[in-house]
Amino acid sequence: MRKIKGKLSKLVCFLLILQAGSLTFAAKKSSSKKKAMPEWVIQPSASYSHESYITYVGNASDRNSCEVNALQGLAAIFGQSIKSDSTASSRMIQAKENGFVANANVQVFSQEVKRKVDIDSLIGVEVREFWFDDKNTWYALAVLDKAKASDLYCEMIKKNASAIGTVLKNAEKDLNSFDGFAAFDFAEAIAIENENHLKKLSVINQALVKDMESYCPSSKDLHGKKMEVARKIPIRIETVNDEMGRYKEAFSQALAEAGFRGTIDPSARYLLLAKFEFERSDTQDKKTVRCRYNCESYILDSKTNHQLVPFTIKGREAHVNYDEAKHKAESSIISKIKNDFSKAFYDYIRAAVTE
Repeated sequence: MRKIKGKLSKLVCFLLILQAGSLTFAAKKSSSKKKAMPEWVIQPSASYSHESYITYVGNASDRNSCEVNALQGLAAIFGQSIKSDSTASSRMIQAKENGFVANANVQVFSQEVKRKVDIDSLIGVEVREFWFDDKNTWYALAVLDKAKASDLYCEMIKKNASAIGTVLKNAEKDLNSFDGFAAFDFAEAIAIENENHLKKLSVINQALVKDMESYCPSSKDLHGKKMEVARKIPIRIETVNDEMGRYKEAFSQALAEAGFRGTIDPSARYLLLAKFEFERSDTQDKKTVRCRYNCESYILDSKTNHQLVPFTIKGREAHVNYDEAKHKAESSIISKIKNDFSKAFYDYIRAAVTE
């Protein structure tokens, strides 16, 4: 009897061990299935053919970074620089929002993606696949459908070409003016946008490029015509509290840098008015003297009586001698006019939408 019980005990133990082994094997098998790597991770073309799609696989330790890497990788295929500023002007941004120039409806990406990747480089791109290896790596597959993207870029190029035509036609009403200059500047910006679209289209579908070239006027030609307009716009300069005329000369140089020419003709439509003020102050210990300076200027359009391009310079310089402090202040004013006025002018011109 004891022998029978012993044999039964051994049989039960054997069956339990066998069952445990089976469960362990099943668990390993289940785990193996869970961790099976999708084919697209190694060979995206297996699911998305080269003929129809452009793809890029990115990977990282977290899903968000993985998505960004995939999108940046696909953008790089087009030679697209991340966070480009080609369309940074408020005028172009507003024109897109108003529908005047093309603004592609791209997939909604997270704010983190938008911060790290230029949205304009993601037109027609989407992330279709994600996979985690259950260890420490995420994989993402960014995909661009060539057919859909080709249609999208062609549509955008045509819409922008129409916008250029409208802008230049409206400019004919008052060509040799700041409005005419702004119109050519806007047309140039739109043309640059179209040239960028055309470059991307050449990667997606080279066969369509030749047909689309006729919708892409040269941005360089438009820039040349813009500068021709500028040379036909004389600007008279008047300054107050400028004994040596040094500030007037600085403004003259800044205008020349922007492409315009100065004049002494009192009948000129545009007049740049600038007033300079200086104020002395002593430190409490009386060892240092400060010279505060302030410059207020604008360009008067005598035809409309509008004040354009407001430009202000403020600051202070110090020295043990006031004359030296003022000399330093004068040098600072001249430097700021030469370095900053041209940019301020273009910022003003580009602040509004031109249609």
